[in-house]
Amino acid sequence: MLSDDHVAQKVREIMVEALDLRLDPRDIGPQVSLYSPVIQLDSLNLLQLLLAVEAEFGGHIEDEDVMEADLETVGDLVELVRRHVAGLRTETPA
Repeated sequence: MLSDDHVAQKVREIMVEALDLRLDPRDIGPQVSLYSPVIQLDSLNLLQLLLAVEAEFGGHIEDEDVMEADLETVGDLVELVRRHVAGLRTETPA
């Protein structure tokens, strides 16, 4: 079972790799804007980032969940992934 801290750290690591950021993942705080000059997220980068998150954690993050998350900060993204991971834990096979 993944802790919230582990999920947050993995999300930051994925961001650094998927977005080719020249940052240490530990230096990316939850309050950092995804659209800041530091992160420079755009719609294509968001798609790449979400695909990388899905590959790391498994499953699929629904478009509706992304839209409802109102992603503005790194913390918002981490929370979306936490909910996704929690949902994977509670799903039962059909």
